[in-house]
Amino acid sequence: MAESRIPLEQRIRERAYHIWESEGRPEGQAEAHWDKARRIESEMDARLDEAVQQSFPASDPPGTSPITGIGRG
Repeated sequence: MAESRIPLEQRIRERAYHIWESEGRPEGQAEAHWDKARRIESEMDARLDEAVQQSFPASDPPGTSPITGIGRG
């Protein structure tokens, strides 16, 4: 979950850099690396969203129970 706190553009930039390095640092491939990184990050975000949705039952979404502090000592 810590990854989701990093801005998307920064995650894409870092992933594109790692792709570039893993391919031997070729010249002229920045756009292809950026596109590949963007697709990977989008897929990861979609998987995370799906996992979050599955972790909460529809009848009890997060944040619906008020915290009042009544009765706590």
